[in-house]
Amino acid sequence: MTKKIITMAIVAAASGTAFGQGNVTIYGNVDMGYVHRSGNNGAVANMRSHNAVESAASESYLGFKGAEDLGNGLKVVFDLQQLIDPDVGTSSGLGRSYVGLAGGFGTVVAGKLDGLRYGIYGKYNPFGNYSVGNFASMTTQYDRAANALAYVSPSFNGFTLILATSTNTQTQEGALNAVHVPVKPAGGNTGDDRLFSINMIYANGPLSVDLDYETTKAVGYSNSRLYVVTTGASYDFGVVKLSGVYDVIRGDENSLIGGNIDLDANTAGLQNLGGLAAGQEYDRRNWFVGVEAPLNERAKVLASYGQIKDRTLSHADAKKWAIGARYALSKRTTLYADYARISNGSNAAFTINPKGNSQGLSGVGVRGFAVGMKHSF
Repeated sequence: MTKKIITMAIVAAASGTAFGQGNVTIYGNVDMGYVHRSGNNGAVANMRSHNAVESAASESYLGFKGAEDLGNGLKVVFDLQQLIDPDVGTSSGLGRSYVGLAGGFGTVVAGKLDGLRYGIYGKYNPFGNYSVGNFASMTTQYDRAANALAYVSPSFNGFTLILATSTNTQTQEGALNAVHVPVKPAGGNTGDDRLFSINMIYANGPLSVDLDYETTKAVGYSNSRLYVVTTGASYDFGVVKLSGVYDVIRGDENSLIGGNIDLDANTAGLQNLGGLAAGQEYDRRNWFVGVEAPLNERAKVLASYGQIKDRTLSHADAKKWAIGARYALSKRTTLYADYARISNGSNAAFTINPKGNSQGLSGVGVRGFAVGMKHSF
C-alpha cells in the first residue's frame, strides 16, 4: 500500500520531433467514457451503484515538451503536462514536469517525475494504470514524485539503468511533519518522505524485463522505513503477448504513518493498513499476470488476473480479474470496453477505481464496467 516512484518518458523529449517555436512539441490525450461501478464483498459494504461519464481508460492531459541542441551532443530537455477532467471542463493538477540535460552520458532531470514502480505496473498490465481493469489502484500508490532527481543511463546491449531520489515525495520540503503520530517538534526537514530507488531494465526484441528496488524514510522517525522490490516481464509471441509483475513490500511498525502511505486514500482503503501491533512489521506481496491478443490490425482483446497477499493482517487478501477489448479507428483514436471484478477477504476493502494513482483515489464497489473512446495528438 505504498506509492513508490520515479521513471519517465524522457527519451521521447530528447529525440522526438518538435514544432512551434523550433523546439516545442504540443501533445495531449482526450478520453471520455461511461463507467458503471457496483457491488459489495469483504469489508466493502453498503455501497450504492455509481454511474459516471469521465476519462475511463487513460488520463486526459495537455502537454508541452521539447529539446534544445546545445552542441557537442548535449541537449536541454523539458516537459510540462497539465492533467484535465474533460467531463467537467476543469484541470486536475500538474502531471509530470521537469527540466534536464541529455547527452552521451545519459539523461539527468529534476522536477515532478513519473513513478518507477507505478510505471512498471502500467508497463506490464494490459490495461495500463488507468481503467477499471488496472491493478495499480489495488496498491494505493502515487503515480508521481515531487522534488525528484533522476539519472537515466544510455542503453548498453539492451540494458538501461535508472537512479532516482526525492527529498520529499508528496509536497514541499518541511511540510509533512504534522501527519506523523506522535508529531515531533517541527523544523527543518522533519517528516519529509525521502525516496531512493534503482531500476534495471532489459529490452531486446520481444522480451522486456524490469527489476526495481526502492526505499523511503521519514526524516527524523527512526522506525518509519519502507522497502519495495518489484519485478516485471513480458514476451511478445506475435499472436499473443504475456506479461506479469511480482511485488514485495515490507516496512517497520510505523512505516505506514504519514509520509509512507497515500494521504488521499479513502477510509475503506485505510482499513487495509491498520491493526499493526507494537514491533510488528508490515509485509505484503502483490502479483498479476496479463495477456494481450490481437485479432487483426485494428482489434485486440485484453485480460489480467492478480492477487494481494497480506502477511501482516489475516483475511485481508484480495483478488482481481479483468477482461477488455480495444478497436483502433486510426493510429490516434481508439474505442474501448472493459469489465473488472474484485473478491475481497473479510478484512479487505479494495474497490474499483479507474484512476490507479493519486488523482481521485476514492473507489466504488467491487464490479466495474467502462466503454468509451480516446484520442491522442
